[in-house]
Amino acid sequence: MKKQLILLFIFLFANLQAEEKNEKPDDSKNSENIEPQKDKESYQIMGDIDFSPYSGAQNLLTLHESLEKAFSYVIPHKQEKKAIYAILRILELGFVWGPLSRAEMVVQHEVFGHGYRIRDIGSSRAKVKGYQIDMPPPYGGGGGGTRYSFNSDLTSFQEIAISLAGVEASAILANRLKMKWMESLKLDARKASLYLQSHLDLTNYVLSMEDSFLFADTGHDIKSYIYWLNNTYYEDEITCSYLKEAAIVNFLDPMMYYSIGSFFYYIFTGKDIKIPMIDIKGVKFLPNLRLGLAPYGPECFLENFLSYKNRAIYSYVRFGNHSNNTFWGVGLEYPKLYEFNLNTIGFRADLFHQPKIYSKEAMTIFESIQVGYTPCELNEMIYGVSANIVYDRKFSKKSNISIFTEIGYKTDGYIPGFALEKGPIFRLGIGLCSF
Repeated sequence: MKKQLILLFIFLFANLQAEEKNEKPDDSKNSENIEPQKDKESYQIMGDIDFSPYSGAQNLLTLHESLEKAFSYVIPHKQEKKAIYAILRILELGFVWGPLSRAEMVVQHEVFGHGYRIRDIGSSRAKVKGYQIDMPPPYGGGGGGTRYSFNSDLTSFQEIAISLAGVEASAILANRLKMKWMESLKLDARKASLYLQSHLDLTNYVLSMEDSFLFADTGHDIKSYIYWLNNTYYEDEITCSYLKEAAIVNFLDPMMYYSIGSFFYYIFTGKDIKIPMIDIKGVKFLPNLRLGLAPYGPECFLENFLSYKNRAIYSYVRFGNHSNNTFWGVGLEYPKLYEFNLNTIGFRADLFHQPKIYSKEAMTIFESIQVGYTPCELNEMIYGVSANIVYDRKFSKKSNISIFTEIGYKTDGYIPGFALEKGPIFRLGIGLCSF
């Protein structure tokens, strides 16, 4: 495996060096000391109902980009290939961007993951009491936690949703970062650590589990997920070893390996890498597989990230089977479908077929949580949809600043990053384009 990774890095580095030689040389000798302008990566400052993982991810990515700009202003970015600059870039990645990425991922996981799902369920059943965000390595342990209280109205389905919400939010952070890279078609090594940590958050949790456990309150999200899923779907229990095997699919993501390669390319050249993608008649795409968790069982995602005229497109198919229930979902997101004058309009649509998620009283209360539903209730399947319009309007032709909004509606059911129950979708913010 190590030999294969080394060969991958050598191939990637050689490919990028060849592309660099094919580019037209810059007439200015000083151009190597100036950070190149990225191609149309869009950033927003936004808010939405209950501050979802989508708003959290966009705001954290905007913060990260802002700090990159500020850092480059204070310490000018030089694309020198001398050894001293390579050493400085190693220190920069290890002591600035790596720790920052860890802190951002933990905030996303706790505040916009567990915290969001608790806010979504409502204070009448559960309420956040506080967060713990530790200093990231090498300055601290890098962990985090969400403290919350709940009453006996909370159902086992809702507790499962809270348990999985952290890794759900981390996956959305990786997704939003990937969408930005689909716009620029370049991978920023200073964000690569953020992608790796977010994408592998679930994998790290699953692989850190012991083969068995006795208590649900160990503080381990995935152990809690398994515990309450098995108490809900009592006729078909899943095990730690099953999830460990299923999580291996997360390594089938080309962007993960590109991110690792980007560290080496940035260290030795000071440049972002161009993302190798499959190109069919001007449409570039990059598929991947990953494991996801849902309140009714694990599911596999087949995702496809596309770029057409530097416009990002995301599509997915998700599917799974647990306790005699076969469930699936499909979705398409095209946020910049059509541009006219100062306006940009797009959409997102999702369709799913899945077991019903109950918020009603169960047959018994176990560990202060409503649990116990009949086999008929556990095998009841529902169809659901979600659709929203994405609209962005610039203030002027010369300005990169715009007003940004998403408006739509979702029916009952589970879509990562959305409310469990039916209701409106509304997001509002300021677009900053490539600031």
